[in-house]
Amino acid sequence: MPALSAAMRSWIRGAGRRARAHGEHKRGCRRRTHGTQLNGGVSMKRVFILGAGFSKQVGLPLATELTSLILEGTELKEVEDMQDWLADFKQRLAALEGKGGDASGFGINIEELFDFARYDIELWRMRQQLEPVDRGAGITAWRTAEDISTWLRYMEKELVHVIWDAQKKAGLEPIKRFTAELLPDDAVLTFNYDTLLECALSAQGKPWNHGLNDSSNGGVTVLKMHGSVDWILLERRPEKELEKFVKLFSKVDTNVAEHGAQPRKEVEYAWELWRAKDTRACNAVIEMDKKGLSNFRYFLACAGLGRYKPLHELPGSGLTWITAFKALKEADEIYVIGFSMSPYDIMARFHFTSVVRARKKPPTRVVVVNPSDSGLGGIMSIVFGGPLKLVEAPAEDVDWEDVLGQRNR
Repeated sequence: MPALSAAMRSWIRGAGRRARAHGEHKRGCRRRTHGTQLNGGVSMKRVFILGAGFSKQVGLPLATELTSLILEGTELKEVEDMQDWLADFKQRLAALEGKGGDASGFGINIEELFDFARYDIELWRMRQQLEPVDRGAGITAWRTAEDISTWLRYMEKELVHVIWDAQKKAGLEPIKRFTAELLPDDAVLTFNYDTLLECALSAQGKPWNHGLNDSSNGGVTVLKMHGSVDWILLERRPEKELEKFVKLFSKVDTNVAEHGAQPRKEVEYAWELWRAKDTRACNAVIEMDKKGLSNFRYFLACAGLGRYKPLHELPGSGLTWITAFKALKEADEIYVIGFSMSPYDIMARFHFTSVVRARKKPPTRVVVVNPSDSGLGGIMSIVFGGPLKLVEAPAEDVDWEDVLGQRNR
C-alpha cells in the first residue's frame, strides 16, 4: 500500500477533529422534550417501531408477496430479455437456498431480489473488462448491467403504486384500535411506506407531524424511516407554487443564504421534500406516475429496496433518523410491532443498537408484538438491552390497551 502523503494525513486528522466538534455541537443543542402524562400523572416517554406486520392486518402485502404484484403491474412482463434474466436469476437463487436449482414454486422476497440483483449487475460490469470494445459499442456486458438496473428502477416505482392501490382497499378500523391508545408526545418510527397510521390519527381528530417542517403541528410524531407513498421530491421552488402539497424539508445553506455563494447541485440542497395534503392529491400524483405523464420533474420519495438503501438521496431522511435516535435514547418504553429486524433492515438494527448501548440505563419496558418468536426475542434483547416481553400474536388480535399497560396505570 502506498504511503499517505503529508496532506492526506493532515486531512484525516482534521476530519477526526471536525467529527468530534460536530458531536459536541449536537450535544450542546439538544432540545428539552416532555414525556407523555399517563394515568396517575407519571411522565413516560414512549416509542413505537412499526414494520410490515403492522399494516398486514388490513391487507397490505408483505415483502414475500410484493414481487409477483410488482411484476404483474409493470410493462416488464412483456419484456422478453427481462423475463429470461428473471427465470435464470430465480433458478440461481433457488440453488443458493438449497432447492437444487428447482425454481418451481420458489417465491422471491422483493428485498432479496434487489439485493442479489445488484451483485449480478456488479459481475456484468466486471465482465466489461474482458470485452474487446467500449461500453457503448453494441450489446456489451456493461449494456446488460444497465438493462438490469433499468428493470429494477421500474420495479421500484411500481412498489409505490402497489402499496397505494392496496391502501385504497384497506379498512382503517384495526389501525384505529391502535391509534386510539396513542397519546400526545408519543413517537412512532415506521418503516412502512403506507399512510394508514396518519389517516387513522386524522380520522380520530388527533394531531400528528413528521418531525420535519411540520413539527409545529404537535401531537404524535410519525417518523417515516424509509419515506412515504404521499411524498415527492421536487427541485427547489417557492411553496406557494404548489397549493396541494406542503413542503416538509428544504436544506438551508448558510454560504448561499448569508454570503451569496453559488449553490452547488447537491441532491440534499437542489431537491426538496413535499407531502400531498390529502388523499386526492396523492392519488393524482400516483396515477400520473403510472401513466408516465407529468408537466413537472419529480421523484417518488422512497428509500429503495435491498440491504443498502441510499437514504442520503432522500432529503429530510437525515433529520428523521437523528430525531428517531433521540427518541430511542430518551424512551422509557419501546414497543416493536410487526418489525422483525430482518437482514434487509440491517442499518436500523446496527444504529439502534449503537444508540441504546450509549444510554446510561436500558429502557424500563420493551414489548415485541409478532405472530411468532423464531429467534426474534434474542435479536431484540441484543438491540434494546435487558429483558423484554414477547406478545406472540398478529396485530389484529392484540388488545392494545392491555399490551400498553394502560389499564394498570
